[in-house]
Amino acid sequence: MTIGQRTNRIVDVDRTQLTEYQEKVIARLESGRGTILPPYKIWIQSPVIADGMEVIGTHLNTGSSFDYAEREIGILMTAVFWRSPFVITAHLRHARTAGVAEPALESILAGTPARFANERQQAVHDFVQDSLAGGSIEDAAFFGYEQIFGRAGIAELLTLIGYYTSVALGLRMHEVPPPVRQG
Repeated sequence: MTIGQRTNRIVDVDRTQLTEYQEKVIARLESGRGTILPPYKIWIQSPVIADGMEVIGTHLNTGSSFDYAEREIGILMTAVFWRSPFVITAHLRHARTAGVAEPALESILAGTPARFANERQQAVHDFVQDSLAGGSIEDAAFFGYEQIFGRAGIAELLTLIGYYTSVALGLRMHEVPPPVRQG
């Protein structure tokens, strides 16, 4: 391969060579999501990973204590941090659909601090920013987040950042191009 050449490196599993575990995970993915999304095409190479990530991803998208806009703020910030074009493109659309203010989105895309009228959205933003900056924060900041989100919410936000870090890095490492908007 020529240095500097980058092609989409996603490899679809050979459906005739699947292990029983891979078949089980793929069946669950297809029944729940209708398709195998690009990150799962990476993770299915290790079905234990794909299985665990599916549980986490489904919880984050359907059972979260954070609303749609709050989740999208965290996801988009994580995607921008890791400079992942696929995740940025996909979740910028979701953030707009969720009603995240355009000036805040512009700041997030620029990698600069955003301001939100909604106090909880601001706290999500600040928490993600602190986490991606290394996670070592003063007691007052930590206990402020605990006051807003509770310990369960802190755990969930940390998991959202970790899950979407894996998504962003995986899609970037595999050079998956951004999704093309249909219609």
